[in-house]
Amino acid sequence: MNKLASLIVIFVFFLGIGNTPPLLAQEGDPVEYDELPVIKVDIDTEIREAQGYLPGRLNDLILMSDGTLLVSDIQKKTIEQFNTEGKYMGTIAREGQGPGELPFMFTLAGGENDTLIVQHSSSTQVDFFGQESGGIYTHARSSKTDPGENYHPAAIVGSHSGSSYYYAIRSKTEVDTDLPEYKMDPIVIMDGFQHIIRDSLHMLKRPNYVYADPTKYSTNITFGGKTPVGMPPYRYQDRFRMMDNGHYLIAHPDSSALFINNRNDELIRQIPLNVEPRHVQKSDLDYHLSEEPREASRRLKRYVPELKPPFLNIWVSPDYILLHTDNSGEGKEMAVFTMEGEPIGKFYLSEFDDIRYFRNNRIYTLYKNPEREHSIRIYNVYL
Repeated sequence: MNKLASLIVIFVFFLGIGNTPPLLAQEGDPVEYDELPVIKVDIDTEIREAQGYLPGRLNDLILMSDGTLLVSDIQKKTIEQFNTEGKYMGTIAREGQGPGELPFMFTLAGGENDTLIVQHSSSTQVDFFGQESGGIYTHARSSKTDPGENYHPAAIVGSHSGSSYYYAIRSKTEVDTDLPEYKMDPIVIMDGFQHIIRDSLHMLKRPNYVYADPTKYSTNITFGGKTPVGMPPYRYQDRFRMMDNGHYLIAHPDSSALFINNRNDELIRQIPLNVEPRHVQKSDLDYHLSEEPREASRRLKRYVPELKPPFLNIWVSPDYILLHTDNSGEGKEMAVFTMEGEPIGKFYLSEFDDIRYFRNNRIYTLYKNPEREHSIRIYNVYL
């Protein structure tokens, strides 16, 4: 290599370093979750049956910036509102076919300036709700788009404060007996009328459901001409989380790393999680597959990875990272890290806690114990 070529290579190398987001070093021994100190956690508030409110089957929970809680009930086909103290404020939407009324199946998301977004599962309609002067949410407008030939549903996952654009995950449902173990779902940017402004901004890895040939394994349930078997435990799944400062985080468990982007979709930070590899044990499989029929359990075991993911799910606050690391008879194992990737400690939540938010050292969950009515729980985490 001549001298000029050598200088060009060196220049390009240092230019690359200058444009690379800071990557925090994985120093010291890998983190062993079993050895982390225990963090104190208790229930601050539990919203259950109260005067004027009787919960059915709770499905989605939206936490607004002022502490307002909005929860969907798929049994009653309603959306209920609670104030920051957990006081019941009333029903803001019911099932029907008029403006602002709910279809049989729907999902909730939070939008810009504390907007509530209701997505219809059976059509492309999206309803937008805003706060009136009294603080109660009411229907503001609706939008509907032509699905077109290559339309795939896009689940809205959030937006920047003050922005009229939304991040959404497009997912195509496939039913077959020879699907790959994982699929890639694109993150897109949409406007308020569901027009895609930017496609495939990022790709998220997601596990495929396992199906069987009904002539070889059958139950009383079929889907797309195939028998659904289940989702194998310990599959790796990428996560997307909006952050309070307009940034967003993408978590890749297969690389044991977190990636933070700014509101211009530029990568500004990488956080490695130096976690000790954990082998899947027989006791883990016994716990996860104990209620599966023998044949279903046998089929699902084929797809269980040798090593557990470093985390199963993740939530983030301005100062801390909350990881769901495992499930066992003790409940959901949770670990807290700093934003530098340093471990603080661990604790357990109930297996029935469906975690939705981690904000201001509080965890917001939908508690779904099948032997009692559903409720909303708010936990204090003493950090």
